[in-house]
Amino acid sequence: MVHVTLRQIEAFRHLMESRTMTGAAERMSISQPAISRLIADLEATLELQLFERSGPRLRATTAALRLVSEVERVFLGLDHVEAAARRIRRFPSDPYRIAAPPFLSSGFMARLVARVTADLPDLTVSLHTDTSHAIAEQVSRGEHDFGLCTLATSVQDVTVAHRVTIGTDCVVPADHPLATKAVIREVDLDGERIFVLGRSGAIRPQINSVFERANIQMRIVGEVLHASSCASFVAEGLGIALMNTISARTSVVAGTRIVPFSPAITQDFSAIVPKRDKFADVTEAFLSHLPGVVEDFT
Repeated sequence: MVHVTLRQIEAFRHLMESRTMTGAAERMSISQPAISRLIADLEATLELQLFERSGPRLRATTAALRLVSEVERVFLGLDHVEAAARRIRRFPSDPYRIAAPPFLSSGFMARLVARVTADLPDLTVSLHTDTSHAIAEQVSRGEHDFGLCTLATSVQDVTVAHRVTIGTDCVVPADHPLATKAVIREVDLDGERIFVLGRSGAIRPQINSVFERANIQMRIVGEVLHASSCASFVAEGLGIALMNTISARTSVVAGTRIVPFSPAITQDFSAIVPKRDKFADVTEAFLSHLPGVVEDFT
């Protein structure tokens, strides 16, 4: 059985775009008779008349108009192949795809990748930052090989490989009277200007509960998305920030001090991987170094 060739399909596509044999021949850098032969062979193979000829003019038939959309899909697939080849040239091996929420995606993740790379020098990674909910869904679909996120509910097609619990710190201006304390309690913050990490922060409900139980009205003067911004406001003397320990210790800036907060306000996050882990050895390396990096920042 004779099959359609890619060269015939390419000739058909160029002819549909240029509408002339001459134009198609120029695009393919071949002669006009060669284009004619390719189209004739394609019509014979498909048993379809694709063009009606009237002297030098060509008119696409209904069959050709219906076929061209399928041809475009073929060339879209070829574009994907070329893009994949470019990625392979740039990254000879597939990068290990990591996802983390903002508070873990800077200093913490850099330290973790550095530890793993010391064991696996040829490792290449790609890092995606998103919300924890989005990360869990993406890992379940196999879009990432390793994810760090806070998980409120179970997610299908994900394995929870490790869980971590961290506490809460205050970031205080270095010249503030509270900067010398060993521990800051909720009563110490009565009347103080307080910054927190946004309304949807994972520890916000616990913070509210602690202050409500102590009958203290929080004076929140800022809800900030990024911990580094929060720390910068503190460094300018604008108030005191309450944030999880990792956020506090990865965003510390000159002119601030970190002081543990009590009573305990904790936040959990998990290391998750797809059910089918194609990078099992690399994942094990990340999991083996994760506790040590957590300890560095807590």
